Amino acid sequence: MGLLIGIDVGSSATKVGLFAENGKALAVSSSSYPTEEPSPGYKEQDPELWWRAAVDGIRHVLAGSARERIDAIAVVGHISSFTFVDANGVPLRPAIGFQDQRAITELEQLYGTITRRDLALHLRIDLPPAATWPLPKLLWLQRHEPGTLEGAHCLLQAKDFVNFRLTGVFASDPSSNRGMIDFETNRVSEPVFSAFGLSCNLIPPLFAPEQVIGAVSAQAARETTLEIGIPVMAGWNDLNACVLGSGAVESGEFFDVAGTSEQVGVITEQNHDVRELICAPFLPGKKLLYGVTSSGGGSLDWYSRASAMPVEKLIALAEDTPAACEDLIFLPYLEGERAPIWDAYAAGAFVGLRTRHHQGHFVRAILEGVAFSLLQVLQLLGQHTICDQPIVISGGPSRIKLWNQIKADAWQRRTCRLRNPQAGVLGAAILAAVGSGKYETLEAAARTMAELGDGFEPDPLIHEQYWERYERFCALYKVLQPWFSRAVENTRSGREVHV
Repeated sequence: MGLLIGIDVGSSATKVGLFAENGKALAVSSSSYPTEEPSPGYKEQDPELWWRAAVDGIRHVLAGSARERIDAIAVVGHISSFTFVDANGVPLRPAIGFQDQRAITELEQLYGTITRRDLALHLRIDLPPAATWPLPKLLWLQRHEPGTLEGAHCLLQAKDFVNFRLTGVFASDPSSNRGMIDFETNRVSEPVFSAFGLSCNLIPPLFAPEQVIGAVSAQAARETTLEIGIPVMAGWNDLNACVLGSGAVESGEFFDVAGTSEQVGVITEQNHDVRELICAPFLPGKKLLYGVTSSGGGSLDWYSRASAMPVEKLIALAEDTPAACEDLIFLPYLEGERAPIWDAYAAGAFVGLRTRHHQGHFVRAILEGVAFSLLQVLQLLGQHTICDQPIVISGGPSRIKLWNQIKADAWQRRTCRLRNPQAGVLGAAILAAVGSGKYETLEAAARTMAELGDGFEPDPLIHEQYWERYERFCALYKVLQPWFSRAVENTRSGREVHV
């Protein structure tokens, strides 16, 4: 049997997995890298760090393996993280990350030129207003760094940059370029780009995610120890790949993709119009209706750094702390917030602090606050879909049993996790499996290769406690929102955008 390599280029680390055709993980590696914040609200990374992490991961998983048995590779990754490269693939500037908020003023410019409704008609997707989407960032560059746009051969997403270094081919897929692509034609929206004087040539050729775009080059083979000529697929955005890697492929199935940010949603065959949520293409005839909180696992990682304590020790402290944290509530808006409030000015906050609170309370409040933020999304989903299926949790934070249980209790829904929590690398391997002909469809591959692990049942008594805290959680944002806006305006110019 041949082997497959899946690579997931995340915002904090790149994961590489070596898989058998049946989805069994034979080796998995993770290499992390920093995010720079040169100004408040700016988030940048060096694209070379993505490639170096991928090289290290490939070398690690291939150690002791028969390299000639690798049949295919696929790379997936986070999106709205722009890398502008010249004709040789050399980055012109650091990548502007998906959490970057610098384009708040340009967001207002965007909707001053085109209405949200008309933009949705051109893109065939309705994206809630946010400075983190592609168009505001392009307008920011147009105003502040026109030389970057003029000198760019093309714009690559994170996984596209790694693919170029593997193959020497510039390529992407439509879904990873949402916000710039007309999903009916799967091409750049020429009316939108022309309205702002942007070049449609910025986007490289687009392929289906499981389609072969090239093969491992001699240079990449020298760096990675891979064999020359292994086919490489176009890849997908990390959300779609994680949902695929969790085995969720049928309408009505729910997912929670936990990472630095966190998405919760449902697979649907309908085109839902919910202004606070996103309804994006997935598999043929199916869409993902979901919302995202900007700092899911990122909130816990922040506290781990701030307290100089490892996550494992912090979780042990939280396990010894009762539910509902003795009235301590955490708002996880450390990077602003997306669904459902879409407020770039929102900030994190602990509310209800007393001298009796210790680190266990802080950690438990963080875990519960993220669960409450996602519950807001689930309530919106419940207004438009039938919410009677268990929620499959994937991603690194799904390893934390306490967090999975807190979510089950807060949501009053059964949750379960995967045997392999890194659904992104498995999703990439599924793309590689289909692209190399091992399975006929992505659905068939996912059903075979993904495997569920243990489940978590909700406790009705704890849910009652959480519901009272949740109502206060929702009320707190409304009370603090004016202060959030004023605080941000003290550090940078700009106005809140209402469309």
